[in-house]
Amino acid sequence: MADENKAVNEQAKKIIVLWSVCSVGKSTVAYNLARKLAKGTNLKIGLLDFSLITPCLHLFLELEDKESSIEYILKSWQDNYSYRDLLKENAHIMKNLPNLLCWTGLTKEPELIDKLGDIQARTIITELSDLVDILFIDVQSDTLIIPTDAALKTATDVLVIVDQNRNTIENTAKWLNNLHERNMDISKFKLIINQYSNKALYTKNKIESNLALPLLGTIPGVSKVNYDNSTVSLVPLLKYGKFDKAIENILLQLHLSKAVKKRRIFFWHRTRIGGRILK
Repeated sequence: MADENKAVNEQAKKIIVLWSVCSVGKSTVAYNLARKLAKGTNLKIGLLDFSLITPCLHLFLELEDKESSIEYILKSWQDNYSYRDLLKENAHIMKNLPNLLCWTGLTKEPELIDKLGDIQARTIITELSDLVDILFIDVQSDTLIIPTDAALKTATDVLVIVDQNRNTIENTAKWLNNLHERNMDISKFKLIINQYSNKALYTKNKIESNLALPLLGTIPGVSKVNYDNSTVSLVPLLKYGKFDKAIENILLQLHLSKAVKKRRIFFWHRTRIGGRILK
């Protein structure tokens, strides 16, 4: 049993960072990936908003009136109090998906970013990865080097989200070059093209050649009206068949289906043998 438990945890544990410039649907993709995985499995899924200056995941989660998780942690940090306790206490748990735990960015007090150093950022990510099976982290390419670099360095996979707009591709290429200069490991970076934009200036082949990243998946265009209405009204896009299938395919390409299968067997076995589900 111990060997099986170790094998399952090694297979399942992932830190998946979504990285991009602004306004390409990165947070939308992060939310829908986490929701899809939480809905279809018994895994504990974590969703961390580390786009701290311009966070928006709290909008998808309808947490505008709640205190930010990261704000509370940075205000309450003491040397003799563990981040893990603070993170456990301040996880926002989805009402209909109790295995989806969310931590929101600096929504009301962005000046607290000054308290977030490299050690604090890495500690938050490490502790969260121990609290959940799979952690999704939403970051931006062009702001806040400390939380972004901490996330990119600890990630098992980095999903680079782009639309087909020329400015997006040029800015993404520029920030990829900046990462090269900072000696960041780019080998775990994978490309996702979100085709929601109606400004499709670059083809898929041109995007791939410009960014020189392996293409993990393409999210086909949901009509812009439907896409905008869904994101504004804060509902998941998983109700649209093509979008849902693309999200599922991305999860498969990340080899999460194998982990899910093993994890389900393990949960069933623990329930049968131990009389309780693993927590």
